[in-house]
Amino acid sequence: MFSGKPIDYQDEPLTNDGFWPDLNLADFQRSRSIPADVDAETVGEALLAAVAEVNGQLATVQDKYKAAGYAGAIDVPGARMGGSNQLTAQYKKAVYARAKADLMGEFATVGRRESHPGQEGDDTRKGLLAEAATVIRQMNGLRRATVRQV
Repeated sequence: MFSGKPIDYQDEPLTNDGFWPDLNLADFQRSRSIPADVDAETVGEALLAAVAEVNGQLATVQDKYKAAGYAGAIDVPGARMGGSNQLTAQYKKAVYARAKADLMGEFATVGRRESHPGQEGDDTRKGLLAEAATVIRQMNGLRRATVRQV
C-alpha cells in the first residue's frame, strides 16, 4: 500500500572498467522496481555480478570500439538522449535485466509474495535473462536468433 513516503534507495556508485558506464545502485533499484525491502548488499552483489558477466560477453565489442579510437562507450556515435547514447542504454538494459533475474529468488522469500506478487515467478526470470541475451546479441552485431546447419 502506498504510504506517501518516498522510497529510500541506496545511492551507491558502481565504478566500472573505464569503457562501460559507471552505474548506481539507486538507479538500478528505481528503474527495475527492485523492492526497497530487499537487502541493499544483496542487490549490490547482484549488480556487480551482472556487470562482470555482461562485460565478459562484450569484451570483443569493447575491443572493437577501442581499436576504432573510442575511449568509452559514451563516445561511440549513435542516437543520444540525456546523458546516454544508444550503446550505454543497451549496456544498462542488459546489466539491469541480468541483475534483476539474479534477484528473483529474493522476491520469493517469506513475506515478500504478498507485498510483491508476481515478481518471484520463473517465467519472469527467464524473460529477464532473454531480454539481456537479446540486447547482448545486438551489441555483438548478431541477430535475435542464429540458425546453423548441422
